[in-house]
Amino acid sequence: MPCRFAPGIDTQPRRALGRNGPLPQTIELQAFSPYDRHMASMTLPIRAIALFALAAAAPLCAQDTQKTSIDGRCQYPEKVVKNRNETVLILCDMVEIDRGSARATLDFAQRSSGSMARFTGSMSSDTMAISQVTLRDGRRLSATGTCRMHRRKDGELAVISCLAKAGTRTFAANFVPSRV
Repeated sequence: MPCRFAPGIDTQPRRALGRNGPLPQTIELQAFSPYDRHMASMTLPIRAIALFALAAAAPLCAQDTQKTSIDGRCQYPEKVVKNRNETVLILCDMVEIDRGSARATLDFAQRSSGSMARFTGSMSSDTMAISQVTLRDGRRLSATGTCRMHRRKDGELAVISCLAKAGTRTFAANFVPSRV
């Protein structure tokens, strides 16, 4: 998601305008009227204010999303594998979690092949309500379902499990992080 600045913040550089047009880059103050000298003296404070506004807005953008990449693998209980004709089981060896303040994306991928499936939805604590599944070929499907991040007693991530229904198909991802 791209960062957006607050309304009214102009990110384009501008040249200061005097009464007779743009002020030159270097100013010899004696050659201008008092009005032009005043405008030239305002250029530095205005630039400082603009830089401060941009700097203040930048941390807000950085806090909008939090990305985490975890190595591991997708693995499924034997009972689930037996019923794989009914469900598409995602193969992966890593997951990338892109978590914003309200929305998140869990991208199950293989290092050699890239993204295998991406689940997107609204996140609350360790549970995500899935609204979309993006397949390996780039197709985006409206979906319903849930992803859950299960944790061990010590708080470490134990499993990420997702189950989503998109049209007539069901997609599942069951990711177990590496312990190394």
